[in-house]
Amino acid sequence: MSLQPYWSILVTPEENLPHSSFSILHYSAFSIPDLDRQIELLRLPLDDPDVEVSLMDLARLEDAESAAARFLTPKERDEYLGLRHPGRRREWLAARVCLKAMLIRRGCISDPIQCEISKDARGRPKLSFPPAHSVGQQACPTDGRPRTAVHDCSLSHKGDFACACASSLPKTRVGVDIERASPRLLRLAGAFVTDRDKLIAERPPEVRLAVLWSLKEAYTKAVGEGLGIALADVICEETAEGRHYVRIKDGPVCRARHLIHEGYAIALCLLNEDDKEPHRWQ
Repeated sequence: MSLQPYWSILVTPEENLPHSSFSILHYSAFSIPDLDRQIELLRLPLDDPDVEVSLMDLARLEDAESAAARFLTPKERDEYLGLRHPGRRREWLAARVCLKAMLIRRGCISDPIQCEISKDARGRPKLSFPPAHSVGQQACPTDGRPRTAVHDCSLSHKGDFACACASSLPKTRVGVDIERASPRLLRLAGAFVTDRDKLIAERPPEVRLAVLWSLKEAYTKAVGEGLGIALADVICEETAEGRHYVRIKDGPVCRARHLIHEGYAIALCLLNEDDKEPHRWQ
């Protein structure tokens, strides 16, 4: 069974939006067989048409068990059931529902179980597309590849939202992270902020720290080192409002973007595997 997507666009007057927020919010909703409620995504308006980042409000995932049964392959469901904390399970599930709904919207798959999200040797999320499925499910193309190429992906979740990124850029790794602006970051600032970090726009302290945290976390996800890189060693340089270069000393350089939505900073880092220097944002 294939999903039947439809689109709606909510246009909000720019003067009514908070600093660094969005002037156009693109919502995508999907009617999914065997699931009572629709899946609604908020697509973030980034500049690169080959890279999509979307948010999902966890409050809209009311029946997590039904969503798990509909969206997860057997291996994914085993991992889901192995997570003991209910909140952690819900966040883990929502990030994967968000990514698979994006793949459906992009025409990569027509059913959520036509792809499986696992981890590579570095702990980064990896997509696989089995060539066939059980009786009653529509099969992927016979070569096992999706209808539209997706070369890399990334997942994140925090508080009220899950976040996912899908990229069609060849030889490019992506990392996405979401962080809530909160007083907690003021206590942690000494562990991840240095005087080498440069942000040009004026922001409240909690927002500034959320931006830096999310950029640095997104960088470690794109590079694939995770906990192997201390966040204090990651350097952020804002070159124009919301646009950054992120790097470590003698390490790879990522181009990056960030946006603010409802008190959360969402950051995207892109690492071109061939280039020593990042492509500039257009």
